[in-house]
This record gives sequence, structure tokens and C-alpha cells, in this order.
Amino acid sequence: MSYTLELYFERPVVRRSIDQYFANRRHFSVSGNTIGYGNPDTEVHFSFHIRSSRNLLLRKVVRYAEFEVNYFRPSHFGLEAEIELSAFMAAFRPRIFDPQIRGMGEGPYSREGFLRGWDFGNQVSIYQVLSADRDRKIWAMPANKLNAIWEWNYQSADRQKILKNRRHLQSTMFITVEGRPSRAIIWSHGAPVSLPEVDYVLLMRPVADGYRFGLVPWSEVLDVVQRAGLDTSKVPLDLQYRVTPKPIEKWFADIPLADPSAFTRLHTYEVLDTELIAAAHESIAIGEIDGAITINPPPRAAVAV
Repeated sequence: MSYTLELYFERPVVRRSIDQYFANRRHFSVSGNTIGYGNPDTEVHFSFHIRSSRNLLLRKVVRYAEFEVNYFRPSHFGLEAEIELSAFMAAFRPRIFDPQIRGMGEGPYSREGFLRGWDFGNQVSIYQVLSADRDRKIWAMPANKLNAIWEWNYQSADRQKILKNRRHLQSTMFITVEGRPSRAIIWSHGAPVSLPEVDYVLLMRPVADGYRFGLVPWSEVLDVVQRAGLDTSKVPLDLQYRVTPKPIEKWFADIPLADPSAFTRLHTYEVLDTELIAAAHESIAIGEIDGAITINPPPRAAVAV
């Protein structure tokens, strides 16, 4: 199940210029006529499919392309896809045909139009999956928490450039703890770090055969940081020091190592918005899909690009 947008170039575009465009943007890879996007920090992925031919000068040109992004995804998936789609539209200005219900039709392209069509299709896909199996287990979390994780991960590379080597940044992740999805991040060896608010922190420690982790709740992190005399009034926690404070050093040394079976990592795209799941169940209960699409979509994150 996926969203597909058809792109038409009134004046054929030299294929080399399209390849060069994607070579200059992060997270894209070219494989024949498929140009894939895969962000390792957010795990968002989608693709462009290019149709090439040769003109009278035997140069490879592109007259038609498709943009495709999957459904049954958290709502921020569409937001990251739109950032790249919007940039491509601005660079090459193709005509569009959007065949999705509530899509843009023959244009013009707009951010709002894309998100409206993708949101609708995404909600329908969740409705269809749960209609076929009402008891299916779907990991879910409120949209505001998902958006905060996505925004942190999306901007992490740029934040790390600003911080250079003064503090370390890790991407946030999802893990299951006692059968529930939780937000987590790794903190290594008590080193200077910037930590967003999460549910659990994984304290990484070297052991004889590699590394193991202690699993601690966010409240315990705040407690030890306060005991170390550091500021906990702002999030993210920017922990800067030349020498690891004694309370943090001792805490890392004494924390019990967690049983590896105590938590399981989830892909970020496996955790959907609680609001979308609730809307689908409501629609199933009343016997019509409109219940899944008349509810406002989850609140969007605002990210600077």
C-alpha cells in the first residue's frame, strides 16, 4: 500500500542533471531507474522511479517519473517525504497528476495538498489492516511524542556539526519494555552528551566480550545529573564537562547490567500514532470508513530545513 505521484516534464530533462541533483542531497542512492531515499537516523524511506529515453542527440533524457512513499506509517513519514518532494518540485518544476482520493488531481502541487492526500491514504490503510484483523497488535504512541523523536533524529546530524566533538549526540530509538513501546537513547561511558527527554536511557559499559547496557528510567537520569550539580531545567540536557563528575562516574560503574531479553528494539516506522489507531477502531465500530478520515490528522512537528 503506497502513495504514488506522477510527474511529467514538459521539456525533457537530461538524466545526468537529475542524477547530479540527487548526488548532492543526503540519503539518496541511485540504482538504475530507481532513486531511493533512506535516512538512517529517522528510518524514513521512499523512492523516485525515473523513465529514461534518448533524444535525437542520443542523450539520455527524462520525460516521466513517479514518486512513491508507503502507507501504514507514522504521520511524520509523510512530512519528511514532503520536504524532499517539495525540493525536487522546485528544482525541476514538473506537471503532476495525483490519483489519490483527496489528492491534488492535475495540480498544482502544494505541501498541504500532498499531506492531505497522503494522510487520507495512510488512515485508510490502517483502517483496512485493522478491519481484516481487529486484534492485530500495532505498536502506538501519541503523535506529539513521535514527532519529538522524529525531529530530534532528523536534525541530529546538523546538531552534531554545531557541537563538533564537545558533546556526543545519539539518535533516539524505540524499544519494548514489559510489552510496551518506549523511547530510548544510549549514553556511553558517562561522556559529555546532549540528551532529549525519553522514557529510558541505555547506559553503555564495556565488558570482557564487548559492550552491555544498564536500563534506567528518565527520572533516574535527572536525579543523578542533579546530584552532580548540573542543570536539569532545560531539555535537551546539555551535559558539558572536562572530567566526568563523580556521581555520574560511580553511577555508571555500579548500575546493574540489564538482561538483553528485557528489551527489544523496534524500527521507528513500526510505531504508529495512537490517534490514527483510535480513529480506525472508531470507524470499524460504526461500520464506515468516514470515521477514520473526518478526524483531524495528528499534530505535525515543525522542523527547520
